[in-house]
Amino acid sequence: MQHWIFGYGSLICPDSRARTGLTGDALPVIVSGLERHWSVAVSYARLSVLGVRPAAPDAEVGGVLFALGEADFHQFDAREVEYERVRLAPDQVRPVREDRTLPDGDFWVYVPPHRDSPYPIAQSYLDVALRGCLTVGESFAEHFLHHTHSWKTRLNDRADPLYPRPLRPEHQDVLTDIDSLLTRFPL
Repeated sequence: MQHWIFGYGSLICPDSRARTGLTGDALPVIVSGLERHWSVAVSYARLSVLGVRPAAPDAEVGGVLFALGEADFHQFDAREVEYERVRLAPDQVRPVREDRTLPDGDFWVYVPPHRDSPYPIAQSYLDVALRGCLTVGESFAEHFLHHTHSWKTRLNDRADPLYPRPLRPEHQDVLTDIDSLLTRFPL
């Protein structure tokens, strides 16, 4: 049986996923019954990262599904050590594009313990998530911004990133697009 992970933060970004393991192509999807929040505290860096939590059936989170072999789970479980990997019901997941169908297999998502982080958001982390969204399209990035909760102060750490997997120099051409997007959607 094929396994699929639902990435909703930094895992939306192809380069970020590839730094952890081979993941191939990803399918942009919307998952219902979840809410995305800036709720996970990374204490050593004193910053907040994204997590999801169960919510009303009409709540939704955009992200990507990517295939992962059984033997490869350990790499992503180690990356997401603060999170618990839980199964998603197939009826919660729908492709962004109507001409695509869901693949067969088991769907998984990493869910953190329910708590709220007191720390700010590192711009370097937000840049990675938004670059991933922009690889899907601008409307997908806008959906991300509208359907993410618990926004906090952002630290502009681009010059000295706090996030351990920041955008590589060859991907920083997207920063102008990210800044434009964030100007239109003040948080």
